Amino acid sequence: MSVMSRLLLSRALRAACAAVLLGAGPAAADACAAGADLVVSAADPAPVADGGSTLLHPAVTNAGGTATAVPFTLYVHLPPGVVGSGTSSGATCSTLPFGHTVACAVPAGLAPGASVTAEVRISVASGMDPEVLDGTVEAELPDDPTPGNNSRTFRITIV
Repeated sequence: MSVMSRLLLSRALRAACAAVLLGAGPAAADACAAGADLVVSAADPAPVADGGSTLLHPAVTNAGGTATAVPFTLYVHLPPGVVGSGTSSGATCSTLPFGHTVACAVPAGLAPGASVTAEVRISVASGMDPEVLDGTVEAELPDDPTPGNNSRTFRITIV
């Protein structure tokens, strides 16, 4: 998303909050000010053998006071030698070219406290030595009040 698009979206979201607040009272003001806050989690997948596969279950939770007003994407970035494919009941997942990134598009409206979990099959190339590789899960939402919790590193252990 371009800088100009983010700026316009930010202004639109603030205008929408202002319109809601005109008749909603102090509780709505607090919730609107808090906005949607995405929190990403991903536990390390089970160890995988050379040439094998394992599953990663990344999740994103809305820890904010309002539902997400716009769609967002949960990305799983995989290291060289590792490719993935994903599915989710709450998102549409696709594998980007070269297979090192799985993108799961989540529609607007993720309610406060609600989560979306993806299932990403991680496949390791044949001929890889036993080692530990790092991958990253991240989500981006314009105007997220705490973007520092929008990514998480996970470890792939090749045995």
